[in-house]
Amino acid sequence: MTLDREIAPLVADMTAWRRHFHQHPELGFEEVETAAFVADRLRAWGIETHVGLGGTGVVGVIRGRESAPDAAVPSIGLRADMDALPIEERGQAAHRSARPGLMHACGHDGHTAMLLGAARILAGRRDFAGTVNLIFQPAEEGLGGARAMIDAGLFERFPCDAVFALHNAPPLPLGTAAVHAGPACAGAARFVVEVRGRGGHAATPHLTASPISAAAALVPLIEAIPARRIPASGMAVITVGSINGGDAFNVVPDAVTLTGTARAFDGATMRALETELRRCCAGMDRAHDVACDMRFEILFPPTVNHAGEAGIAAAALGEMLGHAAVIRDMPPVTGSEDFAYMLERLPGAYVLLGTGVTKDTPMLHSPDYDFEDRLLPIGASFFLKLVDLKLRAGREAA
Repeated sequence: MTLDREIAPLVADMTAWRRHFHQHPELGFEEVETAAFVADRLRAWGIETHVGLGGTGVVGVIRGRESAPDAAVPSIGLRADMDALPIEERGQAAHRSARPGLMHACGHDGHTAMLLGAARILAGRRDFAGTVNLIFQPAEEGLGGARAMIDAGLFERFPCDAVFALHNAPPLPLGTAAVHAGPACAGAARFVVEVRGRGGHAATPHLTASPISAAAALVPLIEAIPARRIPASGMAVITVGSINGGDAFNVVPDAVTLTGTARAFDGATMRALETELRRCCAGMDRAHDVACDMRFEILFPPTVNHAGEAGIAAAALGEMLGHAAVIRDMPPVTGSEDFAYMLERLPGAYVLLGTGVTKDTPMLHSPDYDFEDRLLPIGASFFLKLVDLKLRAGREAA
């Protein structure tokens, strides 16, 4: 493994920053302390700093000292997410969350520390031709922080020729990475089905129209849609995540509510999932004498890597980790990522960095999860290598 020459002396600081974030988690659009911590560090290093973009977003701008050929000013965006999750941490590390019911269960604490580490080195180095925009994004976990920053003028105020992001990946061994062109993560939708029947006494069910019976019949129909109604070429997932209705053992309620998620890797498949969900609900209307109302909301589009930028990311990873450690044909994951909105606007790539150290390494969003600090210098080096590959034109032309 070949990491940036200036990374080693910074590892202790990055680890301390990461553990500070872990102890003080904040939910999406509430990252006030986290954003202030980031902005204070950027300013202390002499980096032009902008706050409040899209709510609690922070952008640092570092301009290189070297001139680009033909007066061109190339630029690159490097993005890290800052928000935590509403999960009670089960781990007992000394740096465990100090806030009940909140924890960094997805590693955004580590992503932010990595980008801060790269910022610290770039601020002193500036040996590149162009501009580096450091994007510290709020509210990645389902709240659309990327879209909020874009709507607030992110790329108009801070133009980027390309934008890159990374995510830690416990299923992959530490020291490996994955990136490829095309879909990297699924698009995500949320659905809510309200089943309204006719309540009554549980001892006389023939006088009721039970929404519980209808909901119970609806669940297997919904979860069979990908296998029975979507072509095999259109990968898709539907999962019912909650069922709520009824308060007493001897009462048939008037209504039951189901919620769940749909995932797909292209718009046509997502539209087909919505159509089939509505068809299943219409069938319940007739079969169980109930009324079904369904709401379907697209949360994120698919995260689609651009071929050129995926190739640059793979080259950067290969120089660091060895080309054999870079997986170029990993199937896209069914998790979603709001970095997708940035990739709809600009060329770029989303990279997975392995953090698995044992077969029992906790997965993302687990109450036992904790970021693997040994990944910090790898992620920071990756950001630095991207800057080197994208903005080295001035040096080569000199």
